[in-house]
Amino acid sequence: MDITARLDSLRKTTAGCGLVAFGDLGTRLVLRSSAAVQHRQEYLDQLCAQAEHGFHLQDALAAPITAPSGGAATVIVVTPQETRIYIRRPGATASTANDAILAVCDNEHSAQALVAPAMSLLSDLSEGA
Repeated sequence: MDITARLDSLRKTTAGCGLVAFGDLGTRLVLRSSAAVQHRQEYLDQLCAQAEHGFHLQDALAAPITAPSGGAATVIVVTPQETRIYIRRPGATASTANDAILAVCDNEHSAQALVAPAMSLLSDLSEGA
């Protein structure tokens, strides 16, 4: 199954999820997405930039107490309209460190339900599956 189909599956099997995307945090670009409603590329790339900024802040705060390869695996942003969750693999290799799954859901429960399957997808991508 290709990445677009996997993103579609993630979105469709998670109640309350309206958008799931695969992005590169280094370039702050969304490379693939699946959405119930089409979004402009600028919106998707803003999500990627917000994810990169959130991970950067968490890494900076955790630096004195964690190993350099550690780091937060998720960032959650709650707004009055939606809950955004950004997921990356902890301890990823240099070639996959910027890979992230970005999702927009109705609530935090829906967003949290995406963590395990998103980690699985990121793991498969890093292994070339």
